[in-house]
Amino acid sequence: MKKYLFLLLFLYQLSPYAQRRNLTPTQERFDKNIAVEIGSGTASYLGDIHPSNNLYSYISTVRWNFSSNIIYQFSPFLSARLGFSWIRISADDFTYTSKNMAANPQSDAFDLQFLRNLHFKNDLKEASVIGMLNLKNGFSNRRRNRPDVMPYLLAGVALYSSSPQVRDKFDKTNNQLGDWVNVNVSNINPSLGLSIPLGFGIRKKLSQRLDFVAEICYRITFSDALDDIISMPYQADNIPFENRSTEVFDARTGESRMESFNMISNRQGFSTYNGTAKSLPPTIGYPNPIPERGNVGNDAYWTSNFKLRYYFNKGIRCP
Repeated sequence: MKKYLFLLLFLYQLSPYAQRRNLTPTQERFDKNIAVEIGSGTASYLGDIHPSNNLYSYISTVRWNFSSNIIYQFSPFLSARLGFSWIRISADDFTYTSKNMAANPQSDAFDLQFLRNLHFKNDLKEASVIGMLNLKNGFSNRRRNRPDVMPYLLAGVALYSSSPQVRDKFDKTNNQLGDWVNVNVSNINPSLGLSIPLGFGIRKKLSQRLDFVAEICYRITFSDALDDIISMPYQADNIPFENRSTEVFDARTGESRMESFNMISNRQGFSTYNGTAKSLPPTIGYPNPIPERGNVGNDAYWTSNFKLRYYFNKGIRCP
């Protein structure tokens, strides 16, 4: 009789029911689940106005983004995210070079960029499919037992719409900024483009269903025209907004360029501005072959986000 009782007890311990009862909370069966995120943060651009090798490129003309995501967690470490974002990027030769020249007024490294005097803004509408990798085992258990803090990596592909704009000339008489105008001076700017998002984030558990998320994501693009500035000589034709080097006021901010212009002109041997003419003396542009309007190399953009993630009440289970 004892032999049969021992056998029944042994078989019971091997049964799935007994195994589940003996599991610790962190060994419970993985639940596939769906969550949603919504948030906002900053947006920055790297390109002809903001080169990647300068500190001010990362803190000058920072703009904003809004994002919403749907996340499907299909394994303890891996999840897929479908995302939609509205990202504004912007930059300005005047603002960027003024900060650099104020930090080092004796340097002439930014003279030609100041004289160029270009700017832009671009509202990117982005749809992305991204894979995310948890850096520790956070969903080998049920949702309610996930770790308090979870770092993760992300990578994927995104499709964005692009429409660069510039401001018309500043109206000094009425002290009024010009309207924003769509531009395509480069003549290569497509309305749609592909990018490769790469990033890092961290989630903090707030409650059974809610996380706080902080994330940085960099986009590699295949376009040099997010800013509508490419490596090309100035043209003989009078293309609107192509050459803005003679404007007395910065079109984006309305600030006077006279003081810095005269300092650079004295240093470079150009004519100075007398303060009364409607335009600054010409310095760069056609028929001069150099400098060209832009540099060789694709543009990029990156975002920082602060989001809330909500986990739905029930997980997804396979039979």
